[in-house]
Amino acid sequence: MLRTLPVLVAGLLAFSVGTIAPAQALDQGWWVIVGTFPNEPPERQQRDYETVRAAAARCHLDTFNDLSAKFRGFAPGFNVFVIGAFASLTAADRLAREARRCFPDAYVKYGEYLGE
Repeated sequence: MLRTLPVLVAGLLAFSVGTIAPAQALDQGWWVIVGTFPNEPPERQQRDYETVRAAAARCHLDTFNDLSAKFRGFAPGFNVFVIGAFASLTAADRLAREARRCFPDAYVKYGEYLGE
């Protein structure tokens, strides 16, 4: 039993990290950015959406996307795919490390989602 306990704990941690989602819905905080694509040409947006959704599914990540102009603190002109927001940088960094399995360029940025 003692020999299998570390394996069990590691497996549970891997599962829980792979399915991390923000504890509560926040509009402001630390976001994990897993994809950033130009808004133009408009016909590429569906392809970008499908590409990111497929990668997110492989890593059991729940992303959403919107125009970067709807985030205070983000550069305008992009279609961004994010996970968050997280109240702490530590939590966002932890998820970013996990997200890099499927999104090698994932990074963390602070901002406020302005919504619709």
